Amino acid sequence: MNVDTLIVGAGFSGSVIARLLAENTKQKILVIDSRDHIGGNCYDYVNKFGIRISKYGAHLFHTTRQDAWNFISAFGRWERWEHKVLAKIYPRDVSDHCIYVPVPICIKSVQNLYDSSVQSEDDIRRWFAEETKAVKFQAPYKNSMESAVARFGNRIYNDFFHSYTFKQWGKFPEHLDASVLERIPIRYNNDDRYFTDPIQMLPSGGYTEVFDQLLDHPQIEVSLNTDYFHERHCFNGVNFTVFTGPIDGYFASRGLDRLEYRSIHFEEFTFEMEDRDAVIQPASVVNEPSMRVPYTRIVEFKQFLNQQSPYSTLVREFSTSNGDPYYPVPNERNTKLYAIYQQLAEKETVKERRKVLFLGRLANYKYLNMDQAIGNALDHWQQWIKDGMIKIH
Repeated sequence: MNVDTLIVGAGFSGSVIARLLAENTKQKILVIDSRDHIGGNCYDYVNKFGIRISKYGAHLFHTTRQDAWNFISAFGRWERWEHKVLAKIYPRDVSDHCIYVPVPICIKSVQNLYDSSVQSEDDIRRWFAEETKAVKFQAPYKNSMESAVARFGNRIYNDFFHSYTFKQWGKFPEHLDASVLERIPIRYNNDDRYFTDPIQMLPSGGYTEVFDQLLDHPQIEVSLNTDYFHERHCFNGVNFTVFTGPIDGYFASRGLDRLEYRSIHFEEFTFEMEDRDAVIQPASVVNEPSMRVPYTRIVEFKQFLNQQSPYSTLVREFSTSNGDPYYPVPNERNTKLYAIYQQLAEKETVKERRKVLFLGRLANYKYLNMDQAIGNALDHWQQWIKDGMIKIH
């Protein structure tokens, strides 16, 4: 096979490395993916109702890393978009009535659901101090239940996190690492945006257009519907392999337990609207923390970049343990097991004289936002150059 580098996976990690290799070396690169499309979980398309939807859930690009934005903004067309999310909460004293409140928790959330007298930063800090004054948990927290109750108090924990976490992860917070809920911020102001990063964008032509341009280079060849594990014997002659797939899949022959992932099942609904601007939900994404429904959220794709159509497509998301791997499950069992896989990966790299490198969310068993996946690839690229593994022309 007349290929210098094989890249397994056509998501952000693999595609960014492919482009960097193509622009800076004379290598011939083959990017393979087991799916029938490029773009990984960011793949999107325009459906028959004229609405651009994402096959694997909504993806919002946001970052503080200027280098990641400088790199990816050269591909596709991008527009500023500040994402907002509402949670649908059922107050316990009004069982048939729901209230939509902003997440992350901010002054507006507390005002709408608990105490309308909270108006300022001082007010909300006093309010949280009162909510948590009886909490006995102290850092370092043993699990996500302790970390959430210590920061938010019992009312917010029960309304927003207890059931939602179970629906999302298949485990209640007391059975998940503290880091899962520690990353959720508290806003001591009225900023109801989901992200506060200075760079918040969406590609106006879709993420698939970004990947089309990213992989459009004469030194890059793409082969879809190609399963690395079935075709592995065909790639023995390549000089260099970048593996971005599941690390436990790579070492499946070792007989170890598999790592746990959460996947998502999607149910799509389309409704005819009265006019091209009409939408159904009060926000593009509505979280469903209550056990009253089995799904975690509903996404109305028409609202992203204010698309116009006489229809609106909504997608319900159900978290599941079966299906494509999305989210690593952060608990003690998986942390210990991944450490074993990590040691195998390091030995494999040495055995193959650095001809096999593991990169990205699935290979590193770590959830990465888009900007983190891009930044991670850029960081590894610089390290490979520094270590003499890549010779740029």
